[in-house]
Amino acid sequence: MIFISAEKRHFAFYLSVGLLSIPLLAECIEVKLVGPSRCSGRLEVLHTGSWGTVCDNQWSLANADVVCRELNCGTALEATKGASFGEGKNMIWLDDVQCTGHETSVLKCPHRPMGQNNCGHSEDAGVTCSEHVKVVNGSNRCTGRVEVYHEGNWKRACKSDWATLDAVVVCRELNCGTPITQTEELHFGESRDLHGIKPNCLGNESSISLCRIQESKESCVDATIVCEHSTPIRLVNGSSDGRCSGRVEVYHDGNWGTICDDEWGMQEADVTCREMNCGNAISVKYESFFGRGQDQILLDDVECTGHEKSLSECPHRGFGEHDCDHNEDAGVICSATIRLINGTDHCSGRVEFYTGVKWATPYNVNWGINEATVVCREMNCGDPDKLPGSYGHGGHPGGYQVSCNGRESSLSQCTLRERGRTSHDRIEEASVKCLGNVRLSNGSSRCAGRVEFYDNGQWGTVCGESWGVNDANVACRQLDCGTAHKITTKTEYGHGTGHTWINRIDCYGLESTLGQCSQSPLRDRTCNTTSVAGVVCTGSLEVRLANGKDVCSGRVEVRHGDMWQTVCDTDWNLSKAQVVCEQLECGEAKNAPGGAHFGEGSGPVVEASNSCFDNVTSLRQCSAKGYRGASCGHGHDAGTVCAAQIRLVGGTGQCSGRLEILFKGQWGTVCDDEWSLGNADVVCRQLSCGHAVSAPSSAHFGRGTGPIWLDNVECAGEENAITHCPHNGFGENDCGHGEDASVICIGALHKPKITLIPAPEVNWGTKVEITCTILAEQLGGTFVLKRTQDSFKMERYTENELATFIFHSVDFNQKGSYFCEYQKKLPNQVIYFPQGETAELSIIVKLEKPTLSLSSPYAMVVYTPDKISVTQGNSFSIICSTHSIYTGGFFYLTKSHNNATEAMPAFSYYTIHHMTTFNFPAIDYKTQGDYRCIYGVNISSMSFSSVPSKSLQVSVVAASSSSVVTGWVVGLLLVLLVGVIGYLMWRKRRRVAGTMVQFSNRFGGALKDDLDDRCNGALYESARNTQDNEQTHSPGQEENNADVDNSVERIPEDLAGRVCYELEPLVFP
Repeated sequence: MIFISAEKRHFAFYLSVGLLSIPLLAECIEVKLVGPSRCSGRLEVLHTGSWGTVCDNQWSLANADVVCRELNCGTALEATKGASFGEGKNMIWLDDVQCTGHETSVLKCPHRPMGQNNCGHSEDAGVTCSEHVKVVNGSNRCTGRVEVYHEGNWKRACKSDWATLDAVVVCRELNCGTPITQTEELHFGESRDLHGIKPNCLGNESSISLCRIQESKESCVDATIVCEHSTPIRLVNGSSDGRCSGRVEVYHDGNWGTICDDEWGMQEADVTCREMNCGNAISVKYESFFGRGQDQILLDDVECTGHEKSLSECPHRGFGEHDCDHNEDAGVICSATIRLINGTDHCSGRVEFYTGVKWATPYNVNWGINEATVVCREMNCGDPDKLPGSYGHGGHPGGYQVSCNGRESSLSQCTLRERGRTSHDRIEEASVKCLGNVRLSNGSSRCAGRVEFYDNGQWGTVCGESWGVNDANVACRQLDCGTAHKITTKTEYGHGTGHTWINRIDCYGLESTLGQCSQSPLRDRTCNTTSVAGVVCTGSLEVRLANGKDVCSGRVEVRHGDMWQTVCDTDWNLSKAQVVCEQLECGEAKNAPGGAHFGEGSGPVVEASNSCFDNVTSLRQCSAKGYRGASCGHGHDAGTVCAAQIRLVGGTGQCSGRLEILFKGQWGTVCDDEWSLGNADVVCRQLSCGHAVSAPSSAHFGRGTGPIWLDNVECAGEENAITHCPHNGFGENDCGHGEDASVICIGALHKPKITLIPAPEVNWGTKVEITCTILAEQLGGTFVLKRTQDSFKMERYTENELATFIFHSVDFNQKGSYFCEYQKKLPNQVIYFPQGETAELSIIVKLEKPTLSLSSPYAMVVYTPDKISVTQGNSFSIICSTHSIYTGGFFYLTKSHNNATEAMPAFSYYTIHHMTTFNFPAIDYKTQGDYRCIYGVNISSMSFSSVPSKSLQVSVVAASSSSVVTGWVVGLLLVLLVGVIGYLMWRKRRRVAGTMVQFSNRFGGALKDDLDDRCNGALYESARNTQDNEQTHSPGQEENNADVDNSVERIPEDLAGRVCYELEPLVFP
């Protein structure tokens, strides 16, 4: 055994300490101000042997206060920005510094990591400290006990020789205006460990250091001061005393003005109440709760940390800069005569009450539940806790013994007996811990149930009509129950028996208590009796997932009583993970990793037994009875990854629509902030809908309802579920339903449809339109028209759902089977929609049935008989006519008896009317027979003919002399009669357009109607209607372009009246 002397052991110990201290000395950091004096200038800090500056982002008077105290430079007068003391030259070490004002060093304030910033030296921060004087323990920097820096030390100014001129110099030096005469004695504590001095100023000095100062040789009572700028705010139109509640107004440049309620919250109210010497903030008020102000609006976007001494020290837009009106005037309600100090929240702490002159302390002598009840009621903090704890000492030289019966509305109404305290007394100052102004009733634990809110001395249920996840999160946080797992708005936890609050509670979600949330009356100031707010906080659950990306993934931890335990990964599988996901209402289990995938937990480890993880019921039973311990360590902690159920709503099917997520039993939407095609691709893959075609935003498929579950989703593209992508957290968003995100997947693609107009079978030369139509949510693509039998292809891009391809005059080359294709070009790919069905286009030549008529030799009359008898040797003519779009044809006159056919070219006029005349100069018996007209054309080297016209039976009769004479007489009379009738009809036709003339035969009988061949006017009308929709074309002409040609040959309106067909034959003698 080796023995080491005590001296050597001591040497080794001190050597070790020295060596261990080297890194600490290397990391030593100093602070200095570079400027006109040691207490004003550009702030610089020393880090790793190099001096660097501080960026002015988030720079405030609270930050400057810490610097001044650290440098022993008194009170901060100004926190300057924009390199007001010149630009530094080296590193910028600090950025986003956010002090509360109580830190011992600026480096202990929250800030970015050393050297990380987004600034330039033009943003170097600076500080101006009072250097020679400071006021202590006041509600702001302009009121309190006076201390003076003299001969290298801070000393207290003594009251015995303190004069008004001394106060004038101090107020001026602190930029606090002029002193106010104190009508009452104010107590700001004592500094017994400091030496006393007696300043003697003339009143014109710029600093108290320039006054004549002498040491005090006798006992010293601290001098106090109140400068005029110590009360630059007031509360207007509040309670009857008008002091500690009302509309907040600030004084600036000789004018009072209001404050806009943008960003107004409990931190700002705390500063206001402290500055007004009105205790703690009870609640904040919005929207001109205390009436509209009359003067200007001086402040907007005020953002305090809650530790500032004055409201004007908080960051804001600047005096007079705002975007509000007086409907948004901010207000506050303070506790007025009572306050709690050093507590963990505004409902706990050391008790102080206002006597009307000063703040006093009640002693913990006979202090009990009655006294605590009165304090909690006065603070609007519900019921007292039986174990209040200790919250430090105030250092007051005296206090009060308080006795209450528990029914008082204020501690000042209780019996108060003043009592002194010596240094030998062990009397403690009284403190309370209130349970707060919210509780959960009728649930399985204190962290689940019906929400009840305490206000104005009574408990009441909260209306569920406006209850949301942000409100529930605040309630759970206030109760130290974690976060909201699930909210209820029905009567799952009963109606309650007391009052129902009809105010709408509207939380941002970051408040620490419900009392900090804004309240406004519900519409119609009523609440449905079946709508009661409730919440299940995570603190009441039997299982939780820890250290994951969100509440639905992480290390599995189960609860037994108040103790949380991890689960061993032996026998852990996906089915057991599914039980956890079901219990947490997180959807489907996607993975069940072991091996402490989400980090090692702490505390006991339990088995993943089948009896406990078989279903949700068995899990709850084991939570109540306890789990069996496991032998494995935390290196084998089990994990679970759940994926919430999703759906697409409002689209054409399951693969397109507004994205909705089922979380905690409630469907909600996703905000479109940072929404991208990569995010949509994850959704499509999760739904087995292929790849994403589009990621529409701005509620493309309509606004959703319910909560907005996700915001700022940013997927890498490889995730298995949208909830596995990085996001703000379930329910954390700053959106409205006008920003709901949507998805269109390729799985929702449809075949394009094809339509042929006017019909699948058309005449040669007809105008044909082929329309392709697509059913798609995101339009904008290319239609392609193809034909199956060859390489024909036409393309057209359109932003609409259809495209039309036009053939102005089809011929036989256009017949065939057509189909449509649709394709959409994306940045990195082309999406081809399925090929459409085919449609057959047939081209035919259909010729109308011709008309056969006769021409009289005695009168220019055309008539259409069925049969005719003609005297041998006479002459007559047969007229064949038709209307057709096909020109250049022939008429064939056929005779039935001998099948003789005679062809004559057709004479065409007005494009669509064709006719020819077959003349018979001297009729003989061989001319007898049945005659028919046929119209034929040649198109594309093919011959086409019409069906025959109706037949005309021609009979020949022998001629006689008497009959000839008689015939001539009758003929002349007939000509005369026809002439007279024709003249009369001509005049009548001029008077009445469209009147039909009907002839009678020579025997006086009425002429019969022939429905097939009434009048050529009907034919002309039909032809004209046809021509309006068709383009005149010569045979063989082909067009494949998609242009529209509206030129149509017009037919004279009087064409129908030019030729009229007679209905009965005239027999010539």
